[in-house]
Amino acid sequence: MKAIARNLLALLTAFAAQCLPAHAAVDLQHTLFSEDLKLYVDNDLVHYKKWKGHTDRLEQYLKSLAQITQDEYEKLSKEDKKALWVNAYNAFTVKVVLDHYPINGTEAFYPKNSFRQIPDAWDDYFFVVAGRRVSLNDIEHNIGRRLHDPRIHFAVVCAAKGCAKINKEAYTGKTIESALEAQTDKFILNPDNVSFDHKEKTVRVSKLFSWFPLDFLNAVGFKTMPFPPPKDDEVVLRYIVSRSPKEVQEKFKSDDDYRAYKVIYRDYDWSLNDAD
Repeated sequence: MKAIARNLLALLTAFAAQCLPAHAAVDLQHTLFSEDLKLYVDNDLVHYKKWKGHTDRLEQYLKSLAQITQDEYEKLSKEDKKALWVNAYNAFTVKVVLDHYPINGTEAFYPKNSFRQIPDAWDDYFFVVAGRRVSLNDIEHNIGRRLHDPRIHFAVVCAAKGCAKINKEAYTGKTIESALEAQTDKFILNPDNVSFDHKEKTVRVSKLFSWFPLDFLNAVGFKTMPFPPPKDDEVVLRYIVSRSPKEVQEKFKSDDDYRAYKVIYRDYDWSLNDAD
């Protein structure tokens, strides 16, 4: 009887295995998301109206992120993990927008179509990546910022015209380094985000920099916190100068040169990055 039971159990196990869908390997090219981005991103803006009518591919992509096993995730390279989380943030943000589109909020402080009109959009919407339940804030603050690469701030897209511009293709581990360099240059070299007045010794910058000054410490050479510690504005200015054209860098030869400039943070444009 025991032998029969063992044989029956083996047959049932084999049958169950055949019935289960095969687990697809992790798509390191993020193909599904790239296909959507190529279709619905135009001139740094998103055709949400068109995308809303064709969400099957996006839903399939989000499902594929949830199906990544912890073991598969741990085997990814540092670059692949970085690309994964940037794409996840951007895809989840698009998903939240599409679920509420068209946005027509009543909060007086923000534009009517702003992502900020969606109550608790960064905290109350959860997704799964490699078995991990995360919100947008989890990805940005508890995962992305812990990668210690400030360039990520210029790749994650908060669905606002004031934030980083969305790419027409997904990030991959093979392209993430060059892509982050390009995104950072695109943001900082845009006069809407950074503009110097050397005569008045002022620099007007995106308010984004005021939210994450400590993230730029290592990038400007402060491996450990000096004493006295630099002011936030000095850290921001040093980072911006380090990424600016040579003619700007030549204006900053000493610590006194940095301290002579006043950093002015511009109002943030929270209107939806909508192409329609």
